[in-house]
Amino acid sequence: MTKHIRSLNTRLSRRQVMTGAVGLTFAIAVGADSRTRADALAKGSGEKALSPWVSIAEDGTITLMSPATEMGQGSMTSLPLIIAEELDADWQKVRIVPAPPNAAIYGNPAFGGLMMYTAGSNAVTAYFRPLRTFGAQVRRVLLNNAAKHWGVPVDELTTEPSVVVHAKSGRRLTYGEIAAFAEIPAKPPEIKPEDLKKPAQFRLISKDVMRTELPSKVNGSATYSIDVRVPGMLYGAVLRAPVEGSAPHKIDDAKVKALAGVTSIVRLPHGVGVIAETPWAAFMAREELTHSVTWTRTGAAWGFDSDQGLEEFAVEAKNLQGRAAEWSRQGDARGEFNKAASIIEAEYRCDYAYHAQMEPLNAVAAVSPAGDAVEIWAGTQSQTTATETPAKFLDIPPEKVELHDLLMGGGFGRRGNRDLDFIMDAVMLSKEVGRPVKVIWTREDDVHNGRFRPISAHYLRAGLDASGKMTAWHHRVAVDRIGPYYEPVLFQRNGGRDNVAMLGGEPRGYDVPHQLVEHVYRDTGVRTNPFAWNQLPSQQVRGRDIHRRDRVEARHRSARVSARAAQEHSARLQSSRARSANGGVGAQA
Repeated sequence: MTKHIRSLNTRLSRRQVMTGAVGLTFAIAVGADSRTRADALAKGSGEKALSPWVSIAEDGTITLMSPATEMGQGSMTSLPLIIAEELDADWQKVRIVPAPPNAAIYGNPAFGGLMMYTAGSNAVTAYFRPLRTFGAQVRRVLLNNAAKHWGVPVDELTTEPSVVVHAKSGRRLTYGEIAAFAEIPAKPPEIKPEDLKKPAQFRLISKDVMRTELPSKVNGSATYSIDVRVPGMLYGAVLRAPVEGSAPHKIDDAKVKALAGVTSIVRLPHGVGVIAETPWAAFMAREELTHSVTWTRTGAAWGFDSDQGLEEFAVEAKNLQGRAAEWSRQGDARGEFNKAASIIEAEYRCDYAYHAQMEPLNAVAAVSPAGDAVEIWAGTQSQTTATETPAKFLDIPPEKVELHDLLMGGGFGRRGNRDLDFIMDAVMLSKEVGRPVKVIWTREDDVHNGRFRPISAHYLRAGLDASGKMTAWHHRVAVDRIGPYYEPVLFQRNGGRDNVAMLGGEPRGYDVPHQLVEHVYRDTGVRTNPFAWNQLPSQQVRGRDIHRRDRVEARHRSARVSARAAQEHSARLQSSRARSANGGVGAQA
């Protein structure tokens, strides 16, 4: 389905109560029937910038901001529902709006509040306590206003869904009625943990609540970026370098330019872009370019073979005298192994894994003619990087990037890398032609240029005493570093520790007094990414007592990926498509 997007503005009522979090500023916005987006409203009507989580209209409609992106996991429902629970809101009157890109207000606490980032299955646990506290603060403000309006002690008041009740007099005020006269304090009320609801009092949390976006997915009205079409839009496709770090060397584009529907060929730092009047023309031209482009050999992964590489990783993991970075230590594991009655040893290997999200990567970008602003339609796991990265490329303030944060057809981490390659394709091409450009990756594009869970080899030893109790644990992991490539900013903030690559490495929760976990750093140059999933072994195989010299090796082969194999597959694919082109042209989108 193609959807023509003319305006994403949201009509808001005349007078609303608003509150912001992390600093929790409060304001009342007034503007008769003004049409304004929620994020513009969030900046407030005065000089002080405000970014509210909640607005309450006089008709009782409650608008809640959703800080996490929605990719099918339900965060667009679960996080606002947490606020609504402590606010004691009538869920039927709640409207949910994607929060604007403002990490200072909406940043994910799991990442230090430094960025809006939905990943690692942590949204609910990270936001749970802050959102409950915030919802309770808004409820307290409503109670205080009702108490003052009636001239009664606030302790005599309670709430039902979206209603303040004074049981002694039988009086009731809806939240919308309170919004008409509410005075918002400059400082939010203090909420202690004991002031929050007890689980037995929950009306929404733990209950069966319809996901807010589900009906639109069922009836087909849900908007993904692949649905978006804006006036004057062209279509783009990118032939990327087969190895990360390489660039186009020579481009013979005469035949490609002659193809029907092709409007431009653009040299990019990482490949060659095609711009055309239809997606099919762009795909066809991009395929033709595969025969017309040669590449520099500047990428580190040229010649790397994943099969041979995994064997080398395994050797490094088992070499106890080899260099390794200490990841975690408890007690004296090395010394304890000398005392162990028996030792069990095992090896595990993990191959590359592909994300395989359902919706192909895609984005629409419209860079202004002067290059001083850009409007983007995309599904992204990080609203922060989706504004900061284009802003850095265009050398403009992040405020000049207008992001339409749309639903995603799956993410699994692939839509969260800091360089946001699929969004930047659209931004770069739009800047070149001065018109909106939609870039769609085919499934083949996504496989060839994926951000794979890296290969890894694991060597583990367990020392047991005479009773069979485990007293020592040693785990050496040889793996490509993920952090420097996938998230260099957080990698540096963590002091160069690759928390993503080593996630789950420590045997926490086990009563093993002596533990040692080591990371054997590798940098092959292959594109890596977490969440496809955890690089630690997914297949467990029991080892045997090495005093009997029995050893166990477990292999989990999820994909065969190497720079050489990818090139060979690409050549076969182009040959196959060339044969099928005689009967028509098609491509996956």
